[in-house]
Amino acid sequence: MTEHFKAFKKVDEIFELFFEKGKWRFSDIVARLGYPKATVHNILAAMTNLDYLARDGNNYMLGNRILQLSGLMRRNMEFREIALPHLEELRNRINETIHLTSLYRDQVIYIECLHPTHALRPHSTVGVTASLYCTGVGKALLAFQTDSYINGYLERVKLVKRTPNTITDPELLKKEIDTIRCNGYAYDRIEQEESIKCIAAPILDNHGVARYAVSIAGPADRMTDEAIEAYKEPFLKTMKILNDLYRDFAN
Repeated sequence: MTEHFKAFKKVDEIFELFFEKGKWRFSDIVARLGYPKATVHNILAAMTNLDYLARDGNNYMLGNRILQLSGLMRRNMEFREIALPHLEELRNRINETIHLTSLYRDQVIYIECLHPTHALRPHSTVGVTASLYCTGVGKALLAFQTDSYINGYLERVKLVKRTPNTITDPELLKKEIDTIRCNGYAYDRIEQEESIKCIAAPILDNHGVARYAVSIAGPADRMTDEAIEAYKEPFLKTMKILNDLYRDFAN
């Protein structure tokens, strides 16, 4: 068991306590978990600083971050149910992987992954996160954020080279963002994972900010330029439907 896993397990054990009751005293947490006081104190301090816990005197309770996450999950799952029939129809038509994603703390989080009948396909999983700058869905989400968010993102995040095609120059990424904004969709040209290509597009709110993104992804030998061009018409028709549905959902 790695040290990182051990630390995460302690955090998970603390969260488990709050299924029993809403408030816990420090001494009761120490007694219940059986860890040294210093260890528990350090974990609780970190969780409080990150707003996963809140402190009221010597009592600890769940913080606002948990409420935000639960609200995000509920909204995502509600919209997923609305979008799912249209995503399934698209998957059945083109027989490639379809992703529904949203933005979470400078990353993409996968809400739905619909796989094709092909054995060779992307290894994507619901709940997994990925980088914005080198995935199709990530770039589709990033391009349709505010300029202040994009500038802040480029200051916060190091653009690590994942493949020979990954864009690691912030100025080049800005040019890519301008192109995506102009076209209304993005490509992953083997930028995140070797041999995987995709086309992706955003689902926008009434202010033009991307709340979700959808992609068609598959192995590069199937996702040729000709195949992507053929997929573009049904994909963009589906995206128009999903954008209309989201605006109704949000309102």
